Amino acid sequence: MDIVPDIKKGNLSKQQIEVLSEQERHSKYIGSMKVVPGHTMFSFNRDTKEIKKADYVDEVSVGLNGKPVTKKKLTVEANCFYEQALNRKNFIRRLKKYGLLEEEEK
Repeated sequence: MDIVPDIKKGNLSKQQIEVLSEQERHSKYIGSMKVVPGHTMFSFNRDTKEIKKADYVDEVSVGLNGKPVTKKKLTVEANCFYEQALNRKNFIRRLKKYGLLEEEEK
């Protein structure tokens, strides 16, 4: 008896194979970050030069002990740069440091 089914066994129906191939096309792993306590995740749109707080979605699943487990997942938008910072001013400072935002002349 298999606790976790082996995908390579060939006992998958045609519909299950189509679902798996569709998931592979739509999901793309970008990376992960450790959450720094007290910091806020900001996003910077490279096209519109807009800075805003990043949006999260809570995903709930059932753990091995039968209790619910929640994960925060970042909603990723196209052409956006994400970084954690203490506040908006520090985020702008980091964007200038990385060369994503031009410095203003005084």
